[in-house]
Formats: sequence, C-alpha cells, structure tokens
Amino acid sequence: MNLSNISLLILFSLLGPIIWASRKSAILKDQLIPQISPDRQTYSLARTQMAFWFLIILWSFLYLLIAKGGDWTGIITSQALALMGISGLTAGGAVVVEKKRDTPEDALNDGLKALGLSSYQDIVALRQTIADLKEKARAGLTASEQATLNDKNLLLQTYTNRISPFISQGWFKDLVTDIDGTALHRLQAFVWTVVLGGIFVYSVYTNFKHVMPEFDTNLLVLMGISNAGYVGFKANESQY
Repeated sequence: MNLSNISLLILFSLLGPIIWASRKSAILKDQLIPQISPDRQTYSLARTQMAFWFLIILWSFLYLLIAKGGDWTGIITSQALALMGISGLTAGGAVVVEKKRDTPEDALNDGLKALGLSSYQDIVALRQTIADLKEKARAGLTASEQATLNDKNLLLQTYTNRISPFISQGWFKDLVTDIDGTALHRLQAFVWTVVLGGIFVYSVYTNFKHVMPEFDTNLLVLMGISNAGYVGFKANESQY
C-alpha cells in the first residue's frame, strides 16, 4: 500500500467515528437546552472548528510519522499548536459568552423547568407515561386516568411546540446562521477555517521535508481576528 492510500485510510478511520458521534451525541453541539435529545441539538461552530483542527493535525502527524519511518521529531510545529490553541480559545470563549448572557434558550429552559421538564429524561418519562396510559385505555380508563392522559398529551404538545425553533436545522445551517438568518461573523469564521485547513492539508501532502507547514504570520493573525469577531458578535446573537 502506497503512502497516498495510507493517508486516506488514516483520514477515514479518524473521520468516521467523529461523524458518527456528532450525529448521535452532543459532542459537537451547543447543548444549551437539556430538554432536547442530543441528536436534535444545534451544531456548535466553535466545537466543530476545534474538532476540525484536531482532526487535521492528528491526521498530519500520523501521515508524516509513517512517511518518516516512525521518527516523530520535528513533525509538529509551533504554528500547528497555535492553530489548535486558537480553536480551543474560541470554543472556550463561546462557552463563557453563553453563560454570561440572557438568551432565548435560557427563557425556554426556564419555561420548561416550570412545567416540570428539567432534562431529556423527563421527556422520555413523559412519553412512556402516555404510552402506558394509551395501552391501558384499550381496557378502559377511569375518569381520573383519562384526565391524566389528556394533561400529559397537552404537556407533550406544549413541549413540542416550544422546542421546534431550537431544533437543529442541519450541520451547515446551524454553523452559519442564527435566528435572524445567515450571520456574516459565522460565515467568515467558517470560510476561513475551511480555506486554511485546506491549505494546511495540501502543504502536508506535498511537503517532502515531512514536517507540518509554517503559515505566514499574517494568516494566523487573520484566523485569530476572524475567531475573535465570531466570539464578540456571539454576545449579541440568538441561535435559533
């Protein structure tokens, strides 16, 4: 197997589990509303960017490690660490902003808690109660049980209606939009991340020195400014 095939094998072996985990769990999602199941939470731009650079640098390290016959010295550069650091700081900054501001998600969370729904497990329990009562209804329900079923159905419908604007609209739309539509600060951070990531991968693949590339300092500054703009504008945005 040649080096190109090995690099693709490494990439897909790393990418596959991340994609699967991101769809089934909240690993790349905001997790702002605990009453929504992990697979329906909105994707986080900062978390996705952090995973993006982690994946690229890990792939680059393994690819170059094989290319150098197992010699890992000198592979990772200071700029590679800087790229991971910038993405990590962006994710951390986004979390701090979310915790310090009042958002529509906070209002929804408080409203659902007032209804007795504090987590997704409460939703699971509510649905199970409804299912049990409907099963029992085949043999007939007492007036009290019927009233309980009606109340539970109304509660579930209220929950469904309230969370509908906050459910994931798909990976790309979640990353580049807020409640008002496409957000320039999000789109800018997304585009520059993809562009620089593509340059990084191409440089690794075509670099016969078998080291990670050294970006021009201005490119790192550009990414830092783009990410800082995202975090700054996030303080005033509404995500779904």
